[in-house]
Amino acid sequence: KFIIWCDKVMAFSMYALIYFLPISIALTETFSGLAIFLYFLKRGTLFFYGLKTGSSKWPSFFSSFKPAANYLNKPIAVFLIINFLTVITSQFPRASIEGFVGKALEGVFIYFAFVEGISTKKRLKNFLVIFAISFLLICVNGLYQYFFGHDFIRGHIFDGRVFSSFRAANDFAAYLVVTTPVLFYLALFSFPREEKEGDRPAYFLFFSSGKIRLILFLLFILSFVCLILTYSRGAWIAFLLCLPVLGTKSWKVFLFAVVFIGIFLFVFYHQSTRAVPSDNNYWRYFEWENNRLKYWTRSISIIQDYPFLGSGLNTYSSIQWEYNTGWGGYPHNSYLQMAAETGLTGLAAFLWVIIVLLKNSFRNLKRIRDPSARPLLLSFLAGLAGFLIHSFFDTNFYSVQLGSFMWLMMGLIVAVQKIDRS
Repeated sequence: KFIIWCDKVMAFSMYALIYFLPISIALTETFSGLAIFLYFLKRGTLFFYGLKTGSSKWPSFFSSFKPAANYLNKPIAVFLIINFLTVITSQFPRASIEGFVGKALEGVFIYFAFVEGISTKKRLKNFLVIFAISFLLICVNGLYQYFFGHDFIRGHIFDGRVFSSFRAANDFAAYLVVTTPVLFYLALFSFPREEKEGDRPAYFLFFSSGKIRLILFLLFILSFVCLILTYSRGAWIAFLLCLPVLGTKSWKVFLFAVVFIGIFLFVFYHQSTRAVPSDNNYWRYFEWENNRLKYWTRSISIIQDYPFLGSGLNTYSSIQWEYNTGWGGYPHNSYLQMAAETGLTGLAAFLWVIIVLLKNSFRNLKRIRDPSARPLLLSFLAGLAGFLIHSFFDTNFYSVQLGSFMWLMMGLIVAVQKIDRS
């Protein structure tokens, strides 16, 4: 009964995490920590119960805490090992220890706790419903900020770009670049109309309801409008590039995506001629590319000096001041920052995690037993693709909220496949 209770509270932590993630960094950390604590509490209980009954021995300690079997375990283990090695060779060991425990381990165990806690279709459905409620609240808050000059959740003052309850418009855009393609696909193409004789039960068939499809379409429009109002060009590009992912299994979806891209580019062209106020100054959109190149110059210099294991996890803000090339501050490119801190080896390990995830997920699209789960998996893959593309233009991996969001999305993609097979 205690183990069952741990699973239920772990699932509740994930519901709370996805709800409060765009609202509060403190609550994001709180519920992430609670989920991870319950994960270890459950595993520790199983181990000590085994010792008491004689079914476990001390050598089985590590196997008791081994994550639930899934195809990402090995790549993630390599990713963590390399991150740990960068702590040993770090130029700033204390900062690297903090980064390893507070960022790398926390993100990975959010993923493990999600896969273990969201283990049934009912829990997955609950998670998606709460995700949709939180998303609606945040988007309405963003539009309120645009029309009334401040948002009603945190009181953030409108500065020319909508950022809702997030700290910056680019953070809000990173959140939207995941949800917008998901809603785009689920609202317009998604689910089988009815179960065919002999098919397995289609648990998510309710998505094919006309009322639900209408709600999803309205949420998509809301998400799309907010994405435009962030004026985040990196997110716009990411959204356009992730749409073809949705067309990998249907030429009709691909054709519609191409048409939509054309419409979006038309809007983008007209919006890009506008000036956006920032700190009472006006700057043109096409300065953005040059600014990003200047940011990237310094990180490339760090990579050249520390190519194998980098300067150390979580050290970029400390070591960048030793370089006079380019501009100061973060490089606005998650991959360059990762390579600077953990070396090309660390970047390769992370990319291996992503490649294994995408390769297995697309392979499993054909093997999904529940026909109504297939659109969910494909739409989540497109959303994650949008996030990863946008991370090429910003530091999403190193944000408390967005970093947790990425590992949650990875857990969601794997959970859909594991639940379907169970």
